[in-house]
Amino acid sequence: MDYRKAYWFEQPHMSGMFNVAVQPIVDPRDGRLHFAVPDSGIWALTGKVIKDTGDYFEFECNDSVMGARGGTYKFSALDIKTFRKETWKWIAQGKDIAECCQNTADLHFWYRKNWPNSRVAEIGAWEMEENRRKGHRTDT
Repeated sequence: MDYRKAYWFEQPHMSGMFNVAVQPIVDPRDGRLHFAVPDSGIWALTGKVIKDTGDYFEFECNDSVMGARGGTYKFSALDIKTFRKETWKWIAQGKDIAECCQNTADLHFWYRKNWPNSRVAEIGAWEMEENRRKGHRTDT
């Protein structure tokens, strides 16, 4: 999982319902996964990461907490080739996004710029403060 990327994911409780997750990050304070979903806001899932290869990760929800929205969410990093071939059709402004992004890095930047996850900065600030409190360097 890379908080600088955007991922394509299917909602396990709604077969065939795909969405984009922007800047996913796990909060070390409570283990919840936070990510921005365009036109929907910040989502938070309770559970744990069960697989992570960087460009692909799976998050297993705690169904006793998540209820009907539980299950295992599978996230695949967006790439420009797949986006231009098929993903753009399912995305608001998809054609415009595909045309303005020259490569995968541009695509991820576009999503971070237009749909930032405010929790990334908040969690980062908390982590820096924790490191300072513990006497760990924060400049490396």
